[in-house]
Amino acid sequence: MKKLIFYAIVLGVVTQSCKRLDLAPLDRASDLTFWNTQADAVNAVNACYGDLYDAETWAFSESLSDNAYTRSGNGNLVRDVGNGNYDAAHPLMQQVWAQRYAGIRRCNTVLDNIDRVPDLDEGLLKRLKAETRFIRAFHYFTLMNHFGGVPLVEHEISIEESRNVQRADRQAVADFVRSELELAYADLPVNTEYGSADLGRITKGAAMGLLARTHLYDANWQGVIDAAERFFANEAGSYGLFPSYAGLFKPENENNQEVILDVQYMPIRRTHGIQYFMIPPTEGGYAAISPSQELVDSYLMENGAPIGQAGSGYDESNPYAGRDPRLAATVVYDNAPWTRPDGSTVTIRTAPGNGENSLGFSSNTTPTGYYVAKFFDPEAQNLVNSGLNLILLRYADILLMYAEAKNELGQFDEAVWNRTIAALRQRAGFTHPDALAFDAQGTQDTWRDMIRRERRVELAMEGLRIADIRRWRIAENVLNGWLHGMKTDRSSADGGYERVDLRTFDAEKHYLWPIPLSERDRNPNLDTNPGW
Repeated sequence: MKKLIFYAIVLGVVTQSCKRLDLAPLDRASDLTFWNTQADAVNAVNACYGDLYDAETWAFSESLSDNAYTRSGNGNLVRDVGNGNYDAAHPLMQQVWAQRYAGIRRCNTVLDNIDRVPDLDEGLLKRLKAETRFIRAFHYFTLMNHFGGVPLVEHEISIEESRNVQRADRQAVADFVRSELELAYADLPVNTEYGSADLGRITKGAAMGLLARTHLYDANWQGVIDAAERFFANEAGSYGLFPSYAGLFKPENENNQEVILDVQYMPIRRTHGIQYFMIPPTEGGYAAISPSQELVDSYLMENGAPIGQAGSGYDESNPYAGRDPRLAATVVYDNAPWTRPDGSTVTIRTAPGNGENSLGFSSNTTPTGYYVAKFFDPEAQNLVNSGLNLILLRYADILLMYAEAKNELGQFDEAVWNRTIAALRQRAGFTHPDALAFDAQGTQDTWRDMIRRERRVELAMEGLRIADIRRWRIAENVLNGWLHGMKTDRSSADGGYERVDLRTFDAEKHYLWPIPLSERDRNPNLDTNPGW
């Protein structure tokens, strides 16, 4: 099956005489002969796709939350931001700002020039504009979730103009994002209209799914429900849960019916190296990204009970037995089986004293006692360079958003349970009737806790946890104090669980990042966020 691979092949042509700006789009294109053919238009839009997400930023973002820890300097020192030790000069702030505005600049160049292409088919023109609008909206959505209000630049501007822009308020940015997504939705095809050569292109489903997410993050519950119901009615495309949770993330199952939006890769031609940061050292990894004990503890028992609930059957001396099947599909723990590319199976030992792979802070150990199993690609070159696509939005998230919105509006019932949580648990491999039965005695509060837990484990290590704990306003609860690793009893502190990283979250300022100092130095019109 041929994948759509995107290359930034036109950037040098379109912007060759312009200086790069971190804040705003580049000055106007100097090559006036570029926008002459249909191929020019398609290539320019294809170049915009490369800005959606780089693999390293995507992978390390989970370590900003209580789901994981990173000891590595990769990902622009995500560790420092995760534990609250950062300021306006931190490189991660600058990286995110610069990358997103570089992407916005490319989209603005396309939207300001694509109408110049002569004899471009009207249907193709509308579709290309819609794809570009979506990508630009994605950039602004990411920026506002980190920084709040940001400069809203809708066209190419000069270098001098870029030094005088001001921040729009967050609501204005959110309104713009939603307006752009609605416009894009109207002109995009559904997923089933694309052939294999166009896999990975933006679809109606992607636009409606991101629109649902914007409403979710702003607690507009009816907006979430309205967007989700377009999926249920097949108006946004044809999607459903992939039968195997573990298989969903395997190379042989890419572009399956659950994937709504992903970043496309291809072995040899376009690969990423995030696998190196996740898998055990004996299997070719480094373990720069280590799942936390807090994440592991959030997985239910196979009977649907939390591990701390009376009668759950949880045994602290055998902690991984009888758990939610998604735990084994996501996390490599002590005594977990590991299947190598040649089909042979080995046992991974992470308990202290077991040599390579065991708990520790050296290069061939794991700080938490856990590795990531979820995205392992046995076909990766040298077990590192993988062509595995990175999923940004999938149908399971639509179901979880819908369940949360229904509960917040007091409309969660057995029908919603069956459509959402029960369906996800059945797909995950739960068979115990207690795990699949609707709790008719539940309350909005107990259902809220259940839905949030389900969201955490279903989407673990997919980069969404940090946004969830921010919008739920619980970050000061889960990002203050020690992040833990496995139980070793080497210390009596914290019940014998390893202390890995001391976190600090200041609710007065950490819900938003500071505007990068370097950007404020360039443009004194940029104010910063409270507390910074």
